[in-house]
Parts: sequence; structure tokens; C-alpha cells
Amino acid sequence: MNIVILGAGEVGKQLAWTLSTKRNSVAVVDSRADRLARLQDHLDVMTVQGDCADFSVLKKAGIHKAELLVAASGSDPSNVLACQIARHLGVGKTICRLSSRCLFSAEDGFSADLLGIDHVILPAEKCIRRILRVLQHQCLVERVDFSVQDAQMSCVRVAPGSVVAGVRLADFPDRELVSSIRFSAIVRNQRLLIPRGDTVLAPGDEVYVAGPSANVEALFDLVDDESRRPSLVLVAGATRMARVLIPQLLADGYQVRVIEESRDESERFLDELGEGVMVIQGSATDARVLEEAGIGECGAFISVLRDDEKNILSCILAKEQGARKVVAVTNKAEYMDIVPALKPIDCGFSPRLGAVNTVLNLLGSETGRVHAMLHRTHAYVYEFRVAPGSRLCGQRIADHTDGFPAALALVLRGDQVLPATGDAVLEEGDRVAAIATPEHEQHLAVLFRKPRLFG
Repeated sequence: MNIVILGAGEVGKQLAWTLSTKRNSVAVVDSRADRLARLQDHLDVMTVQGDCADFSVLKKAGIHKAELLVAASGSDPSNVLACQIARHLGVGKTICRLSSRCLFSAEDGFSADLLGIDHVILPAEKCIRRILRVLQHQCLVERVDFSVQDAQMSCVRVAPGSVVAGVRLADFPDRELVSSIRFSAIVRNQRLLIPRGDTVLAPGDEVYVAGPSANVEALFDLVDDESRRPSLVLVAGATRMARVLIPQLLADGYQVRVIEESRDESERFLDELGEGVMVIQGSATDARVLEEAGIGECGAFISVLRDDEKNILSCILAKEQGARKVVAVTNKAEYMDIVPALKPIDCGFSPRLGAVNTVLNLLGSETGRVHAMLHRTHAYVYEFRVAPGSRLCGQRIADHTDGFPAALALVLRGDQVLPATGDAVLEEGDRVAAIATPEHEQHLAVLFRKPRLFG
């Protein structure tokens, strides 16, 4: 596929890396030569320096033969204009990243599709949805949803006092429950492990579990019997993301306090949100300010500051001072890798990674696609379709995947959600979700493809 990516920031860089390794022809446009130079040092992609909304620059990048345009620059107007140009030139699909919905008005019938945009990505909104989900349970650190509403994959942390700590999966206490879900992967000391029957769960393990939502959520209380929803939430930073997050926290019944260093921002924040929010002026990286805000009694601390380093530091301090659960939001790629390794930080999310996930989810072939990049480890959730005549079609999963360095997680058969257990027999058209590293994706995909004929 011929792909043009606008913007070589964190989103564009990650997309270029992922898409260029899948035999696509990728061109990246950015106004900054240093960003493009770093890309060329590591990837086999075409780079063009210039304005992302400049017609001549886009033509130089090969927009006239592109099948996909991903407009992910830092300018909303430029992204929208580039999509209009792409549609005018016959590009098959356009994906536009925006910081807000303010350029459109559903009430007035002015929608994105009128401007040649097939899909709009709002990274901050997706990040906020992820944050709200993990607040529901103390043990929950990440959740992946699928197109079938009842399907869910959640990552849960095994608490030190959990009844499942030290238990072999083959000896799991609730056999009825374990037969309806699938232990898909374990992250232990930053290493990805594929669970087997003789795998013993250890305190601190982060376990990816997949299946019908009700069954996955029934596991939460076993993993951590003190898993309860917090009542008081502290938010560090009166930022744009906080302005969207906090009304949703209030609507969900949480008590909310905000820590903001700037007096002007504090006053503006109070004017915008009105009653229901307490704002404490001071630095979220100051232990005395955290104490004044009531850190010892808060159930969750969420840092959405503009500075990644301060987000990480404030979360570490908050945990040390008694916050039961801390959530850090970061944007730089290097911090996306660091945060999961920091034990005081329970959850780490990135709007940039969320944007990449959305793009990858919109792409893919008839046989398979990347569903999501995981936040807790260097692995992907892939979704494959069982082709007629493939090695797995009509076969038991265990007969073809025993010892394979990847784990099949769940099976989507129409609207039905089935755990991908070894005894499950796959049918033509089934969609199968699997956790694997990029190195093993091609080996896994072979199981689902229709055999090629040579001669």
C-alpha cells in the first residue's frame, strides 16, 4: 500500500515504523529537517520537508498515487486541508488526527466527511476513556475492547495477598470461571510470558485475560479482594485534557480535586467548571502540596501535566504518600517504555499511542490486522480471520499452536465471544485475537491464511 503520513512527531514516527515494516511504501512529510533525518537513520521511508498543507509538497510526497493519507501533524487546520486535497486527488482513505471537535458542528450539519475525511482521531478523548476504565477496579491496569460489545481483554495486577498468588493456572480455584476466559499473556519483570497450565501466578504479575466482559470482570475480585472504586480522585494539572476529564469524573460520581501551579490557570479553571471542584494552587511535585490536597485519603491520583517528567515524578511522590492508585499520562516514546517498568506507577497511558492504535485498527487485510499496541509491554493484539482451507480452519487450536511463542486470546464468531482454549475448534470466518510480538506475527498469520498454490 502507498501511504503518506503528515507529521514526524511521536504519532507519525510510530506509524512510519509500524507501517514501513509491513511492506508498505511510506512517505513522511514534516517541516522539521531534524525529525525527518532521525526517521531516515532508522527506517526505509521517503521523507519530504515542507508544509503539510502545501499542495506542491504533497505532490512531491506522491499524494497522487497514495491509497492512504494519515494527517497527524500538530496543526488541526493543516490536517483538515490536507485531507481535502487528498480527496480531490482521489486518495482512497483519509485519516485525520485532531485535538478537538471544534472544527465541526453536528448541530449545523457540518461534519468531517463533507471535507473529505473518512476517519477522525481524537487522541485525548481516547486516552480519557482508558483512564476512566481503569478507575473501576484497583487491580485493573489496562483494557482492550473489540468490535463485539461483549468482548474484552483486561490486564490485571496480582496483589500480594491475592488468593491466586502462588497458584498454578491448572489448579485455578474457580474452574467454571477459568473455562470461560483465557489467560493470554503475563508481564513479569518487564518480560512477556505466554501462560501454560503449569505457569504459577506471582504477586506483581500483570496478567492479560480475555473473554466475555462479565466473566473477565468476575476475575477482578479474585485477583484483588480489596478491588474497589475510589471516591476521591486528585488530578494534577489544569490542562486541556483535564478540562475534558474532570466533567466526566464528576458525572460518574467521583469527588475531584485539582492541583495547579499557575494562579491564573487555577482561576480560569474554576470559572470554566464552576462548582463541584476544589483547586489547590501549587506544584504537584511538592510533597507539602500533595499533603494539603489530601493525597493520603485519595483513591486515585491522575497526572495530566504538560511535562512528561513532572507527570512521572508527581505519580511516584503521590504513591509514596499514600495514593492507592496512580495514573501517569505521557507523550514521548521513550517514556512510554519507561513507565511500565516503574513499580510505583500503576497505569501509564499515552494519547499518542492511542492515536497510533486507532490508525492501525482502521487498517488491515481480509486475513489480519493489528488491533492494538499494548501499553504494558512491547507486544501487539492482532486480529486474524480464519480463511477457508487454512491450517486452523476446522481444527482444534491446541493441535497447531502448542509451544508457539504467542497466545490466542479469544474467538469472535458473529456476535458470540468464545475463549480461545485449546479444545476450541475454529470455523471459517471466525475472527481470532492473539497477543504476540512483531517478530512472531508472520509465523502466526500463516496459520490463518489460505494456502498458496505454486506451479
